[in-house]
Amino acid sequence: MQTYLGTRRRWAVVGLWLVGLLILSACVAAPAPAADGGSAPAGDGVVEIRLASYGLGDAWNSNLERTIDGFREANPNIKVKVEFRPGDAYWDKLQTEFAAGTAPDITINQMDWVIPGAARGMFVDLMPFIERDQVDLSAYFYDMAPEWGWRGGLYGGLLYAGGQALYINKDLLAAAGLEMPAADWTWNDMLNYALQLTDADSGQWGLYISPLNPPYWGASFIHGAGGSVLNADRTQCTLTTPEAQAGLQFISDLIFVHRVMPSPVTLVGQENPFLTGKVAMYFGGTWQEGQIREAGFDWDFAHMPAHPETGIRSVQMGSNAWSILSTSTKREEAWQLVKYLMGEGGQTGMMSNGIPGLTAVVESEAFRALHQPQDINVVTSDFANFGHDYYPTPDAGEWWNAVGQELSAIWSGEATVAEATERACAAVDEIFARRPAEWNR
Repeated sequence: MQTYLGTRRRWAVVGLWLVGLLILSACVAAPAPAADGGSAPAGDGVVEIRLASYGLGDAWNSNLERTIDGFREANPNIKVKVEFRPGDAYWDKLQTEFAAGTAPDITINQMDWVIPGAARGMFVDLMPFIERDQVDLSAYFYDMAPEWGWRGGLYGGLLYAGGQALYINKDLLAAAGLEMPAADWTWNDMLNYALQLTDADSGQWGLYISPLNPPYWGASFIHGAGGSVLNADRTQCTLTTPEAQAGLQFISDLIFVHRVMPSPVTLVGQENPFLTGKVAMYFGGTWQEGQIREAGFDWDFAHMPAHPETGIRSVQMGSNAWSILSTSTKREEAWQLVKYLMGEGGQTGMMSNGIPGLTAVVESEAFRALHQPQDINVVTSDFANFGHDYYPTPDAGEWWNAVGQELSAIWSGEATVAEATERACAAVDEIFARRPAEWNR
């Protein structure tokens, strides 16, 4: 399995989440002389910097403002103006502003933007600042390099991580006389549970997976069977390998052979059936936890099951980050804010919206308390031990859409796994053939 959260990044969850509030001196170092290309540190006068982000709802927006308030209090000489913008055409607008020299100092960033931006000089390499201020990257369980690195540089400071979680409706389990799944359960065990939890007469399903198409949760089953979505260099589609096809076939059989899962194409435009109590086991996103808490039934997290033969477990995960625009004339002040947001202050402040990347924060009692009575350690330990990225590439958005269009024919019963993966790989490889040479890592 092509995982970047390998053994050296595994961290023991001894007491879960912050075993005392550790002050990471590397992440809260005092301002130092500007790195190459930066401006001089602010003096007695107040310096204003602009941070732009797409809005993610009133609660998320307010939480970001509150988090930045901590930075404002500690840095009264730096005024931070937050600009919330529509998500539609966000990247297009940012590129236009960059070309015109009117871009904000800091922007939220996505993995499919970082290399196109870094290749054209849009983003500042943070490594000189990180090395200068001795930011301890080993303090992070989440490796930022696969998504935010390019040609030895690092072009984003972590906002938070998120990804796949397996939610279990404990009320439905109890009604069926079942206990919570064991930590070492397998795909076969999951299928057995799903068969017992499916009741066609009442419209109850054993399980549901959404979003399904790679790079999302279907990729976990591809990896579990020993396959991959792309090759190691991220230059070729590998969905046509027997292993990848076996993982997809397992999901197809859940729908059409075992009939324990509804087809995603039949639920377009409908409310999530897990939220309405019609699904017992749900492979969803960590960002859905808030909705599930309000659904009115007892639930908990379960570990990703292992493939019964390969023994492989895999969960999909990704992140967002903050990047400094190279047009900024206030790079030093911008870096101080990015360092705060990727450090203890920012990771703690935003931990209600995602998974912190700092081990000390993710092990904190404060973070655990946000998720009680559920055991969030189940999710984060799976991330740390079995996490796989979303196959970040500069053209990720384009090939993700191509894969989704072709593989959706499997879930509607219009194509076999072999037919759909052949078409998907042809589309993906054609997209990759058009890549600019400067995008090569």
